[in-house]
Amino acid sequence: MKRIIFLLALAFTTFTSQAQTPAVTPEARAKAMTSTMTQHLKLNPAQVNKVTAINLTSIQQLEQAKKDHKNNPRQLKATMDLISATRLESLKGVLSVTQFQHYQQQRERKLGIPSQAGTGGVPEQYNN
Repeated sequence: MKRIIFLLALAFTTFTSQAQTPAVTPEARAKAMTSTMTQHLKLNPAQVNKVTAINLTSIQQLEQAKKDHKNNPRQLKATMDLISATRLESLKGVLSVTQFQHYQQQRERKLGIPSQAGTGGVPEQYNN
């Protein structure tokens, strides 16, 4: 009986703690993204400011698109693709050529996009 009460209490505590988790703000998400990029790409202070602005704008646009097109998945995907492409172009203007290439490589690895034709959609680092 004690076990059942303990398990119910644990389940209730877990459920209520998850329900009370505050939503992460676009500003916090942009800051986290920029922090990761700063660490991996060795951004200078001027780049950090510009990249933060780019990330924040993109996240805000994505959030708005989710609200505007919540009933139209095709339009949402098209809008998200456009936002992503615009963000990449903006980053390309801020990052050095080497930084942008490194960013693209990291992005491709994270998304599982093959970097060479003929790999069959399997990331290069995949070892069986």
